Amino acid sequence: MKIQSKFFGEIDIDENKIITLVDGMLGFEKLKKYILIPHGQDNMFKWLQSTEDPAVCFLVVEPVSFMFDYSLEISDDVVDRIKVRTPEDVIIYSIVVIPDDPAKISANLCGPIVINAMNRMGAQVISSNPEHQVKHYIIEELKKNTARLVTNFASMVNSGKSIAEKTGNSGPESAAVSSAATVAEKK
Repeated sequence: MKIQSKFFGEIDIDENKIITLVDGMLGFEKLKKYILIPHGQDNMFKWLQSTEDPAVCFLVVEPVSFMFDYSLEISDDVVDRIKVRTPEDVIIYSIVVIPDDPAKISANLCGPIVINAMNRMGAQVISSNPEHQVKHYIIEELKKNTARLVTNFASMVNSGKSIAEKTGNSGPESAAVSSAATVAEKK
């Protein structure tokens, strides 16, 4: 099937990949059919393009790609309406806004889009979590998570170093642990 898209002109899509948002999007309730278009290779962003109106297209991201402890409570009503059987069936996207200052790129965690990957049905929901903001700054969150990852890595390396010292293992693995610990300590 061919559709017109906002940024890519006419594109050929697989009809089986069309996502039906049961209530549309806030402000676009009449538009219910969308397709996800990757934003380049190995990129965490995608385009959620309406198949019914070429002018309607949203940049989206999975919140877990930048906020490692992200979770969303989904109401039983939404679970029933999009026919979710297991939590593994669910993919969550947030709409992304890129302002004039790209360092302030943000994701709307208050109004995520919940998609059942098995049947391609979805719904935009309102999060009740007070930590989920309309403007959640992606780069800020990545920096925070990077610091946490470095700390966790350093802790893991130091644990490995002390185990190697206690066991008297001085093989190549021990040397690698020791080198990694030195790098982690310098950070």
